[in-house]
Amino acid sequence: MSGVYLTDALETAGGWVHGLVAPPEPPPSDRTSREALDAVLLGALTRTPCLVAFSGGRDSSIVLAAAVAVARREGLPPPVPITLVYPGVPETDESHWQRQVLGHLGITERILLEVADEHDPLGPVALPLLRRHGVFWPPNVAPTWRMLDATRGGALLTGEGGDEVFGLKRITPVTKLASRRGRVAPRVYADAARSLAPAAARRRLLLRDPFRRPWVRPDVERVLWERDAADLAAQPLHAGRAAWYYSARRAARLGYGTVQTLAAELDVHYVQAFAEPSVVAAVATTAGFPGWTGRTATMRALFGDLLPRAVLERSTKAVFTRAVFTERTREFARSWTGAGVDDELVDPEALRAIWLSDDPHAPTMGLLHQAWLATAVGSRSQTPCDGAPGA
Repeated sequence: MSGVYLTDALETAGGWVHGLVAPPEPPPSDRTSREALDAVLLGALTRTPCLVAFSGGRDSSIVLAAAVAVARREGLPPPVPITLVYPGVPETDESHWQRQVLGHLGITERILLEVADEHDPLGPVALPLLRRHGVFWPPNVAPTWRMLDATRGGALLTGEGGDEVFGLKRITPVTKLASRRGRVAPRVYADAARSLAPAAARRRLLLRDPFRRPWVRPDVERVLWERDAADLAAQPLHAGRAAWYYSARRAARLGYGTVQTLAAELDVHYVQAFAEPSVVAAVATTAGFPGWTGRTATMRALFGDLLPRAVLERSTKAVFTRAVFTERTREFARSWTGAGVDDELVDPEALRAIWLSDDPHAPTMGLLHQAWLATAVGSRSQTPCDGAPGA
């Protein structure tokens, strides 16, 4: 699926794209997960430069390690890791893990891109894209665009899609329960019981503890809760089909298509390795009905030979909220008149308070873009043209 996806009013207000673009049923695969991944990587490695978006997290580390192995086996130029660095934002620092991975792989060549406030939703990277395309999904594309710009004419590989294909599935608590010996925590029994409940019952349970969106009107929030619950309740029990279900969500597929389309503007072949259908299908086939007992067990089973065990089993993850929303957002929020957003869907004052806070809600980014565009267009329409009276 390709093209820049422009969000509708409710998607922009809620900060999410609901639904599926394909049934949650993977096609049969006769490849192992590693074979499918290697085939995807080989296509990118034939282009120069071939960069790998490398944060030090498990997904990007696996892509880098697998790409290095393929390049060495095929006699191709090695991929080059490209890393975004956020000085002054310690929760984004994964340098310890990066050094472990690079040392293990024997990699010395690397590209580091230092980030100040350029990745703010209203920063110099995002605004030209907004002017060209409008409010699109996914809204937080500035970090990827920076790496695409450094890859012009080549290929950029990322580990996007890993959360969907390797993360916890509906059946995971049941698999954990079946695989454990001795005493089991009561929570595991409760989680397993919920996972086995019929869709209607699971939907009711999900509605008891919904994802809160304090910036939208109460009746709109209820509609969004219903959509959230319907999507989650539709997840199959079968682990392999659930992996396909997650990758077939509109949010994932349409987002991938958008970034591929934007990458084409720079003549870049953009690949989300773990979102490629052939890779997802191979993982789904290997997972079968029970799958694994969690993300770590999944990655050990599929890619245990690629990285040190400590990297595969790490439980920490970087947080980028403060690195994205900066003073640029707060400056706009302070002077914003409320223009651009539909006040029947959104509470402008609640939205302003969120943007001025120390921890803005990431799903409000599309609304921030919408508000900025309306303000920018309004400013241009009031600016006298060259040669006009008062110019």
